[in-house]
Amino acid sequence: MFKQNDKYNVNISIIDEGHSKFIDIVNKAIVAKQHNNNAEKVKDVLNEMTMYALSHFSTEEAYMIESDYPESQHHKEEHHLFTIRTIAYLNRVINGDYQISGEILEYLQQWLVHHIQGTDKEYIDCFCKNSLD
Repeated sequence: MFKQNDKYNVNISIIDEGHSKFIDIVNKAIVAKQHNNNAEKVKDVLNEMTMYALSHFSTEEAYMIESDYPESQHHKEEHHLFTIRTIAYLNRVINGDYQISGEILEYLQQWLVHHIQGTDKEYIDCFCKNSLD
């Protein structure tokens, strides 16, 4: 199981709260995999991924607009790809494929490393310079 720690933080409280929720989603994906792709657990993970995308991404993107973040387009494209991937997983579940918890878990872990620990770290200076904390 993953635990929230400073390597996932950007020192902007509302965004760090979102990252903490993301850690919870990763942990739920671990549980779904441990329970042999239990349909309800897989659905719960996907529902939370959807809510995360709607809430957290809109917060980050509003901060990008407010701070005139120069890399906002690239960042928003990554958010869009996450949303598309989540919809694709939902479609697979709608069509009866619940054997995807391992695939979802792998994707979430990659997102944690590449986006949260990578792309999100790139806006810290810009947001802080604009007093967004």
